[in-house]
Formats: sequence, structure tokens, C-alpha cells
Amino acid sequence: MEIVLRPVHDRFFQEAVLPFFSRAMGDAPGALEGLAGLLGDEQARFLCEQLGGSASRGGLSGLEPESWAELVDRLVFQQWREGEAGWEIEGQRAGYAGDWDEALHLALMVEQPDYSYANAREARAARDAFRLKPRAELGLASLVAGVWEPFPAFPPDQIFSTQGRGAYVPRGSFAFADWAWRSAREVALWNAGLSRKLDRLLTREQERLKLSSLPERDELLAWWAGKASQPPPLAVVFSGLGPRAPSWIQELGVLCAHVREATREHAALVSLVTKGVEVRI
Repeated sequence: MEIVLRPVHDRFFQEAVLPFFSRAMGDAPGALEGLAGLLGDEQARFLCEQLGGSASRGGLSGLEPESWAELVDRLVFQQWREGEAGWEIEGQRAGYAGDWDEALHLALMVEQPDYSYANAREARAARDAFRLKPRAELGLASLVAGVWEPFPAFPPDQIFSTQGRGAYVPRGSFAFADWAWRSAREVALWNAGLSRKLDRLLTREQERLKLSSLPERDELLAWWAGKASQPPPLAVVFSGLGPRAPSWIQELGVLCAHVREATREHAALVSLVTKGVEVRI
């Protein structure tokens, strides 16, 4: 399975997409009509009108699945901008795409100080448990696992699902699904804390290997911060992680770059587990 992270227009998502999904759970016709009035994109308006003709007052149950899936894809995963006629699509943005398990592994290495990354069996068990009940406070790892923060006014797994994962617990203000998002403000906070967390990871590795120093520390931090074009060749650092250590370092740099780019653009981030896509209504 793959995970995709894509930057999206923060204000469009908060002011148009989230209120639409919230209203649609109980009043799909009204939600579709209201959304259509905000959009300058002809195809999205057409889909709203088409779906509105068969929508029931009870929510999403009567909607045609393929048209709903197309509308959701346009709203959530395309790049929007504000035009004279309303919100318009300006094209699909390239984002991060990688192996879901490896991306979660890397994110937990950064976010969770006690994650047993060097023990393959323990690390696998921790990731499997995290996918079933992810923790919202673990930043990038929580987004990769599909946690919603802040808690949404609708069950996100009922909007669509790719793997059938999801939980919606109003009493605990806890929700996760096969897709999630984080606001531009939250992404910027992640970016601001990345250098400290990455330095903490290197300190942990130094202690784990019982080394007096890490020769590549500065070069690695420069790569992860986007101040170097290539990661350094490894002499000692992460040597305890085996032959795949260089690829992990490379991939972590790519993930950090996407967080950094979204911050620079004041964009929100959306995550999606992609393989085996099935729309569930």
C-alpha cells in the first residue's frame, strides 16, 4: 500500500470542503446546492447538480457512488484557487508518494522518542498497533496513520474509504480514517519543530551505538533541512540499522521537504492510503 501526501489550499478546505461534508451527512441536497454556489469549476458544479437530483434528506446513502467519488476527488485532492466566478481548479499538485509502512516507520522515528526502530520485530508490532489506534499528538506520524485533528463534525470514513479503516468516537473526540488532513498552521508548527526532533533522533542513535560522536551529524541535519542537495555518505551514523539505512535517510529528507514546501506555501496537507481504492457510502 502507498501513502500520498499532497498540499491543498488551506482556506478552501476549511471554509468550503469541511462544512460541505458536515452538512452532507444529514442534508445532502442542501449541502450540494450550497457547495455549487461557491464553485467556479464547471465539472464540480455539474457533479453537484447531478448528485443533487438523486440525493435524499437522510444523508449520503442515495448518492451515486462513482459521481460522489469524482466530486470528492476534485474537492480533496486537486489544487484550488479563488477566481472571479468562485473557487476554481488550477491543476493537480505533485506530492509525496511512498510505501505506507516505510513512511510510518520514518515518521515514528522522528515523532516518538521511544519507538524501537532498530528492532525489526518490535518496530513492526508498534506500527501495526499504531495503525489500529493512532495517537493524535504524534505530528506527522498521526497524519500518515489517518488521525483527524481537530476532531471533525462528520465521520471521515463515511465520506470515502480505501482500506476500510476508521473510527469515530465523539465522546473521546477521536477520529481516524484512510485519509486525513492538517491545517497550514499545524504543518508550519511541525516544520518549526523538525530540526529539534531530528537532532534528538541522532542523539538517540549515538547513544544506542555507544559512540562518542556522530561524524555526519551536521551533514545529515543539513540534508534534512534542505540546505544540502544530497545526503552524506555514511561511515558510522545509522550503521546499526543495516544496509537500508541510506534509503531511510534519503526518504526522510524527501518527507521533510514536503512539510517544508507546504509551510512555505501556507498550504494544508492531505494524506491518503491509495492502493485498493473502494468508495463506501
